[in-house]
Amino acid sequence: MIKVSNETKVGVLTVVAIVLLVLGFNLLKGKSLFSSDKTIYAVYKQVNGLQPSNFVQVNGLKVGSVSDLNILDNNAGRILVTLRITKDVEIPRNSVARITGDLLGTKAVQIDFGNANDYLKSGDTIYAAVDGSITDALKEQLNPLVKKLETTLSAVDSVLLTVNAIFDTTTEGNLRVAVAHLKNTMGNFSATSSSLNRMMDPEKGNVQATFNNLAAISENLKNNNDKITGILTNAEKATGTLANGQLDSSLQDLQHTVANLNQMTSKLNSTDGSLGLLMNDKKVYNNLQTSLGSLNKLLEDLRVNPKRYVHFSLFGKKDKVKPLPSDTVTAQ
Repeated sequence: MIKVSNETKVGVLTVVAIVLLVLGFNLLKGKSLFSSDKTIYAVYKQVNGLQPSNFVQVNGLKVGSVSDLNILDNNAGRILVTLRITKDVEIPRNSVARITGDLLGTKAVQIDFGNANDYLKSGDTIYAAVDGSITDALKEQLNPLVKKLETTLSAVDSVLLTVNAIFDTTTEGNLRVAVAHLKNTMGNFSATSSSLNRMMDPEKGNVQATFNNLAAISENLKNNNDKITGILTNAEKATGTLANGQLDSSLQDLQHTVANLNQMTSKLNSTDGSLGLLMNDKKVYNNLQTSLGSLNKLLEDLRVNPKRYVHFSLFGKKDKVKPLPSDTVTAQ
């Protein structure tokens, strides 16, 4: 029997431990040393916390894992992600590898198949895209709320400053005066309300009396509806008569009458006719007056001494002449 030295045993155990360590590390990174996997690459500007061993999925099915992430420039503007595909799937060349995340923050690479007839081979590069994270979505939703909250807080701050300014000593006195005025105003308002109540009294209120008067006027109009209709009919007839041209003929007749009156007035004012002489000549007037006086005396003498003018006597005796009453009055 061959005797193995302790040094040999320690060496063998060390080699086995190293192999197991490498195998375990590769398994933790999602690598398999005993299978022919497909490796493809994707270049991202940012990876949203993607880590090695995160899943690579197609339609929610795990088909591989992220094996490595490397920086391609000094500014980390381009990051090379190595994807190891362990399932036997054909990926069209125009497919897109999107970095997604769930509510718990776990990242994964979701491959969206394209419609190309050419497929990716091991070592090819796939198109890359990054979905917005849940945090970014929440930030988008919360940003308007935060702005509104800031505006509201500013308004509350302004209100508090105003309240502090109101409740200083001077303003407090002014506020008391304003409260007193407000009480007086409320008293006046109460008095006004009482007056309005009295006016609106259904039995003695002025408003009710006014409504009663309006009702009476309306009743009178209703009762005299026929008369009003007749008046309106007559007015319509008169308007129709005027509109039919009789107004023009009436105006012409009136003009002729006025012209005749003017002509008669001019004749009366002139001394050509007898009436004009009588009205305008003073001598004719005086002679007429004298003649009327003589005629009156003659008629009076005829009445007093009728026998002077008519002789009627059986015995031929003459009566004595009597004086006229007007002459007696004149002599006295």
